[in-house]
Parts: sequence; C-alpha cells; structure tokens
Amino acid sequence: MAMGMGMGMGGQMSNMAAQGQMMNNDMQNCQTIQTQEMADAQTQNAKRNQILMDTQTKIFEIQQDSSVNKAKVAAKGADNWVQYIRNA
Repeated sequence: MAMGMGMGMGGQMSNMAAQGQMMNNDMQNCQTIQTQEMADAQTQNAKRNQILMDTQTKIFEIQQDSSVNKAKVAAKGADNWVQYIRNA
C-alpha cells in the first residue's frame, strides 16, 4: 500500500490543514523578522544621521573658533606693530 493510502480522507485533510497552518506561521514569522529588521535599520540610520549632524556641528564650531582666534592674533599683531612704531 502506498504512503498516504492508509490514511482516510479525513487524515489527509487534517494533514493538509496542519501544513497550511505551518506555512501561515512561517509567513507570519518572516513578516515579523522583516518588520524588526526594518525598525533596526531605521534606528541605525537615525543614529548615523545624528552622528553626522554632531560631527558637522563640531567642525563648524572649530572653524568659527579658528577664525576668531586668527582675527585676535592679527589684531594683537597690528596693535604690537603700532606700539612699536609709536615707541620708536
């Protein structure tokens, strides 16, 4: 007797129903995993963007400080030159 032939129609139907339920569960698990991966990707992207913005802010602050410092040094040099000429 072939496999499955010993099973009655009811047994085959319940086997098919069980397989269908397993496939549905697998699909739900796949969708859950995909949703979690998408959420993780969004979180990582948000963190990367925040790091990028923080880095750009720090670069801007350093450039501003450098510009102010250059101006102060130039002004002090000019003042020292004026004092040198006046005292000469």
